[in-house]
Amino acid sequence: MSGPRSTAALLAGAFVLALSGCGLSGDDPAAAEGEQVLRVALADPEASLSVQDYTTSSFTVLDQLFEPLVRYQADGSFAPALAESFEISDDGLTMTFALRQGVTFTDGTPFDAEVARADLLRWVDDPDNGFLGLTGVTESIEATDEATITWRLSQPYYSALNELALTRPVRFTSPGAADGEPVGTGPYRLEQLDEQQIVLVRNDDWWGGEPSLDRVVFEVIPDAAARVAALQAGEVDVIGGDYTAPLALEDVPALQADDDVEVLTADSTTNLLLTVNADTGNPALADPAVRRAMALAVDRAGIAAGLFDGAATAATTVFPANVPYGPQPDDEVVTDPDAARALLDGAGWTGSGVRSKDGVPLQLTLVLDPGLLPQAVSLSQALADQLADVGIGVTIDSLDTTAYGARVSARDFDLRFYSTYGAPYDPYSTLTANFRTESDGHLFASPELDAQIPVALAATSDEARQAAFDDVWATLGEQVAAVPLVQLPRLWAASTDVRGFELGATEYDLPLTDVTVTR
Repeated sequence: MSGPRSTAALLAGAFVLALSGCGLSGDDPAAAEGEQVLRVALADPEASLSVQDYTTSSFTVLDQLFEPLVRYQADGSFAPALAESFEISDDGLTMTFALRQGVTFTDGTPFDAEVARADLLRWVDDPDNGFLGLTGVTESIEATDEATITWRLSQPYYSALNELALTRPVRFTSPGAADGEPVGTGPYRLEQLDEQQIVLVRNDDWWGGEPSLDRVVFEVIPDAAARVAALQAGEVDVIGGDYTAPLALEDVPALQADDDVEVLTADSTTNLLLTVNADTGNPALADPAVRRAMALAVDRAGIAAGLFDGAATAATTVFPANVPYGPQPDDEVVTDPDAARALLDGAGWTGSGVRSKDGVPLQLTLVLDPGLLPQAVSLSQALADQLADVGIGVTIDSLDTTAYGARVSARDFDLRFYSTYGAPYDPYSTLTANFRTESDGHLFASPELDAQIPVALAATSDEARQAAFDDVWATLGEQVAAVPLVQLPRLWAASTDVRGFELGATEYDLPLTDVTVTR
C-alpha cells in the first residue's frame, strides 16, 4: 500500500534541478534585497518532487506546486480548486466537474478537459494505485467539452471527493513535463532541489492571483532540536507539521515562552495505535481475549499525561471522533489490570511471570523505529511494563529505519506503533488499506470488517452511511483490531516576523499565498 506514511528511501545523492534557466549557483536565495522570502524547516531531503513518486513525503512542498480538482476543508466539506464547481448525481454514479478556465501550468501549457482527462487516467489505470477506491469503480472519464469532465462510476463511492483532494498521485502534472519533472498549476514553481534546500519561486501567472511571497525556501534540518534552535536564532521562520519538520511536545513550553515565536496548535485527525499482527502465526494474537486484555492493561490516561505532558488526549477508539462519520469516544478511559488478568485466566493463559497456554509463552515482540516520534522509546518501555504487569511479556526490538521497514514489509513482528492517516484520507483510506483481508500489509482483518467496510463506502445517504460506519466502529472495538493510545495535537511554530501564517485544513496542506515576512 502506497499511502501517506510510506517510508521514504534515503537520498542516494544530491542533485540540483534548474527550471527555465533559473539556478542559484549556491547563493543564498534570500539574499535579494526587498524580496519576500519565507524559510521553512524540512526534516528530510527529497530526491524527487513528482506526485507520481511514492518516495516523496514532503506533502506541504508538493502542495505549493500541484493542485487538485477540489480541496478538503477543516469541516469535512470540499471547496472548488481546479474544478470551479462540481456535482454528484443523486444515484452517486456520475460526477461532473466544471473546470476553471484560463489556467496554465508553470511551463505555459493550458489546463483543459482533455489534459485533465489524460492525467486522471494516468493514475486511475495504474495498478500501483489500487489502494484508491476510484481505480476499482471508474467506468469512464470523458471530456464532455473543453471545460467539463464527466466521470461515471460502476457503483456509488462515498470517498470519491476525498481521493480527488489528495496530494499524490491525483494532482495534475503538465503533459509537457519530462518524466518526473514537477510542473504543476500551483502558486509556486520549483527553482532548486538539492540535499540542503528546496527553493520555490512565485508563479506570476497563477490563476488565484499573485502570491505575496517571492520565494519559499525549505531548509533541510534533520535534527528536531536543531530545528528549534534555528527558529529561535532567526535562521528559519517556520517549523512543525507531521510531514514537514515535526515539533516535539517537550519543546513547546520553551517556544511558548519566547516572545519572538508563536506556537500554533489544533486538534489532529489522527490517533496513535498499538497494532497487532494477528497474521504472524503467534496464537496469542489470534486470541481475542489476549487483545482485550492488552487494551485493559494499557494506561492511556497516564501515558497522555506523563509521556506527552498532558498535550495528548487518551484515545478509546481506533479513529478519533473528528473524522467524517467518526466514532463516539467512550465516556471514560478504562484501565483495569485486574479485569485483564481475569480475561487471560479464563482464556487459559496462566502462570506466574510471563503466562503461557499449551506450552506457548505469552511473549510478544514490538518492533520500533525510535525516529518515528520523540516519545517512541519511553512509550514502548511504558507499554512493556504495563503489559508485563498482567503477564504479557514484550521484547522491544529497536531498529534503524531501513531494518524497521524491512521487518514491517515482511510482517515479521507482533506489535508496532501506527498512526491513522488523518484527513483527507480518513476514515476510508486507513480502513481500506489496513483493515481488509485483500489489502497487502493490512494491520488487522476479519470477515465482518471485509463485509462492513464496502457497505459504508457505497452508502448514498448520510443516514445510511453513518449507520454503516457505526457498524464498522463497533466491530473494530469488539474485535480489538488495535489498541488506541493517544490523539496527538497538530503543532507548528512561526517567527513573529511572519504575518498571515495559518494551519491548513490538514497536515498535508500548507497555505502560503497570503503570508508575508516583516524582517
